[in-house]
Formats: sequence, C-alpha cells, structure tokens
Amino acid sequence: MCLKRRRYKLKENSEKGFDALKKGDYETASKIFLQRIDDRPESAESHLGYSFSRLGLGDTSEAEKHLKAAFSLFEAQNRLPEEYASAIELLGLNPHNIDYRFILMKVYLRINFLKSFVQLLLETVENEEITEDTLKDSLSSIISYVSNDDIKSLLSFKSKLQQMEEEKLNPFENLELANLLFEIGSTEEAKAEYYKTAQAFLTKGMKDKALELYVKMKDLYSDDEGLANLKKDIDNFSEQKQEKSIKEKIGQLASKLSSLKNENEARMRYSFAVIFKEYGRHEEAIRELDKIFELPKGEEHIKAHVLLSQIYIDAGDNKKAIGILTDIIEKGEFSEDELVPLKYKLARIYEMMGELSQALKIYEDAMSINPDYLDLVEKVKKVKESIEEATVKTEEKPMEKETVTAEVKENKEEEEIEEVEKVEILEETELKDKILYI
Repeated sequence: MCLKRRRYKLKENSEKGFDALKKGDYETASKIFLQRIDDRPESAESHLGYSFSRLGLGDTSEAEKHLKAAFSLFEAQNRLPEEYASAIELLGLNPHNIDYRFILMKVYLRINFLKSFVQLLLETVENEEITEDTLKDSLSSIISYVSNDDIKSLLSFKSKLQQMEEEKLNPFENLELANLLFEIGSTEEAKAEYYKTAQAFLTKGMKDKALELYVKMKDLYSDDEGLANLKKDIDNFSEQKQEKSIKEKIGQLASKLSSLKNENEARMRYSFAVIFKEYGRHEEAIRELDKIFELPKGEEHIKAHVLLSQIYIDAGDNKKAIGILTDIIEKGEFSEDELVPLKYKLARIYEMMGELSQALKIYEDAMSINPDYLDLVEKVKKVKESIEEATVKTEEKPMEKETVTAEVKENKEEEEIEEVEKVEILEETELKDKILYI
C-alpha cells in the first residue's frame, strides 16, 4: 500500500473512531484507536481517543496509562488545548495525585491562566499530608514557567545545599576574596562573591554589615538588576529572621487572587470545549462552556451557544438544542448582528428536522440582517425550492386518491361480504359444537 493511501486509511479509521466515541460505542472505538496506536505509536490523538473509550468501558487503569502518553506527546507538539484536556482528565481520575496536580498547574502557566494556577496551588497546600520537601520538588519543576515576578519571588526558596553553603561561609573572609578579585580586574567574579557575602551576613544576623556591603555594591555595579532583590532581602530581614515555610509563602498568594486573571480565557475555554466535543466528552465540554457564560459577554459567548446546541444535537436532543438557541435569541442580550449565527444555527436544526416553513422564516429573518453571512442566500433559495416541491407533490395526491378510493371501496365491499360469510360459518360451527356438548 502506498504511503498516501496508507495515510488516508489511517485518517478514515480515526474518523470512524471519533464517530464511535460520539455514539457511545466504546468497544468499537477502543478497537479502532488501539489498531491506530499499533500502526502509529506516536499518534497522540489515538492515545487520547483510546483512553476515553477505555473510560467509557470502566477500564480506568488502561485509560490512565494512555492519558499520560497522550499528554507527553501533545506537550512535545506544543498543542495546548489537547494538553489541557489530557491533564484535566488525569486529575479527574486521581484528584489527590500530586504529580497530576502540578502537571495541570504547568499547563495553566503555559496558557497564562494565572488565576487558575494559584487557585489550584492554594487548594493543593491545604492537604496536610503533602510535605515541604514534596512541595519544593514539585515547584522547582514549574517555577521557570512563572512569569509574574511577585509570585515567582514568593515561590522561590533556597535548596538545602544552598542553606548549608551559606551557613559554612565566613562572610569576612569571603569579602576579602571579593575585594581581591575586583582589584585584579575580575569584576564579574567579584560581583558574584559580593552577593554571596551579603547573604552570608544576613544568615549570620549581621544586617548592618549586609547593608554596608549593599551601598558599596551600588557604587561599583549601579545598573545591576540583582541589587533591587538584595535590598528587599535586607529590608525584610527584621520581619523574617527565619525563612517562612513554603506552605506559609504559598498562603500569602490568597490575598493576590482577586487581582489575578486568566488571559484570553473565553477563547481558550472554547478551544477546550471543541476538543472535548470531538472526543464525545459532552459533560466536560459543557463544563468549559459554562465557565465562558460566567465571563463578561463577548464574541465567544455566541460561538459557545452554537457549540452547546451542537452538543445536544450530537446527543440526539434536538428539542434541547432549539430551546437553548431560542432562549438566548429572545433574551435580547446581544445585538441583531450578533444574533445572526444563532438564528442560522436554529434554522439549520429546523431544516434538518424537516420543518421547512419554520426554517425558512428564521433564515429570511437572519438574511434581512446580514445577507452576506455564510451561505444564507443559498439556504433561503434551497428551502423555498424544497417547500415548492413538497407542495406540488401534495397537490398531485388527491387525483391519485380518487382512483385509488374507487378501487378500495370495491375491495372493501368484497371483504365485507367475505367477512359476513366467515362469521356465518363460524356461528354455525359453534352451534354444532354446543349441540355435541349437551
């Protein structure tokens, strides 16, 4: 089989797998996606599809294994919506798994969902069973993704090795070394030693010496960015002679939560909902759309309502889809132009249901507002033609009916005669039987 045809076959099988997932046929979906994984182990979509089919069959162990594979592959491809879908499902399988929590936190940081990141982090540290060392190890794996300087400084901490080195370091001897390096022209090496010395003074409780060194460094390295942080450490020294625990530092983030936000949240959550819908995960898709509806109204709200109606259509609930679109149209929360996509979708549903007159009415209403939207003009023309064809067929039926009626009447009379004869024979037989039983 040539490569092009093989790729087409794989794509065709994948689409069959998606269709099976949407229909809830998890056995078929499982077989299709497993075959695709055998053919292409690097297919992230197949691992995700297989995991969802196994979830549908109650096989959480196999689902978890392939969700982890899907996440790793999507991460390598930098496909953030799919990464999110994989991460959120992993955490859903095992909410107390610290690794899964930090996997989702990393995704939040990568998509600039800073508020969601802090919320999940605060929720995580509430678990008393999580140790300081575990938190530090987990934070060290994602700290590089934190772009907010205030949050980054709160989540930064000294490793045990750093603490041991600072405690052993003699600041006076190290200051002499730094001065010597500066005198011989090794200014960068000297700067590094000056910083170490200043921190060593603070570790020994010598705030005045640290401040004195800071003043000297400001003269020598006036433009160095690290000076601001050193000054902050010196100013805060009296407040925290002993470094706060990582849990205490994370707890300080609670006061910042109200000022944080998730960037492009509506657009991103719409992308998440689309992914979940394509894999037949309707509950997860609706959950993402509900979060969009909680946000200030914008363009994504219209798209979200259209997608929500499609989810119910996929689930076979056209009535629910119509109700959703009708409600939002009648509420008057959007302009006429903004409502055109919703009216188009509503008319399309009626058209699919065969209610052509209602579909035409809504199509024409939408076209009167924006005739250039998608294929509205063609839709109106097509539905009108369908209505006319149906009318012609209806008018032709009475003539056929007259001819058929005469034949039916004649046949009916014959059937009635036969029926009377059958009844008479039956009555005669029953009478004979009764006579015999006497």
